[in-house]
Amino acid sequence: MKIKYVDEADMWHKLAITDDLTGVYNRNAYNLYIDEKKKDSKEGLRGIILLDVDDFKLINDTKGHLVGDAVLKNVAQIVSEVFSEPKYKVFRIGGDEFLVLTEGVSEKKIIERLIALKKRFNSEGNISLSKGYSTFKDNPEVAFKYADEMLYADKLSRKLRSSSTESK
Repeated sequence: MKIKYVDEADMWHKLAITDDLTGVYNRNAYNLYIDEKKKDSKEGLRGIILLDVDDFKLINDTKGHLVGDAVLKNVAQIVSEVFSEPKYKVFRIGGDEFLVLTEGVSEKKIIERLIALKKRFNSEGNISLSKGYSTFKDNPEVAFKYADEMLYADKLSRKLRSSSTESK
């Protein structure tokens, strides 16, 4: 992906808010966006979707970091395609963690997109994601906390399901 810059200031701004590996927005962009949106109190319903690549450390440890990088790029691409409309913004907020911020999207629509995302990754075959989401009107920190708790509950349930099938 080749990025065009209007001027040097534009270049530095884009570099500051874009994840170098995946090309999606980074954690800094998320923080700036949330800070800006907090000032606008008449915004409607928003949502936070957290995504975490399952067993990512194992991928890096067994297949190498170049394969891990390729997995992250693939995840970013698929997530960006599933959440491609302007009312969604995709961020890489940590190593193998992604966040989708929604604007004016109902909980039902969030769930529909998460189902579409799961189907897409199931068709890819070798990557799975743990997911959590929450909606909010004026407190993104609390919504982030709830989405994070849901994500880790999903991750734990996957581990419990896989360990119960392994013991059979």
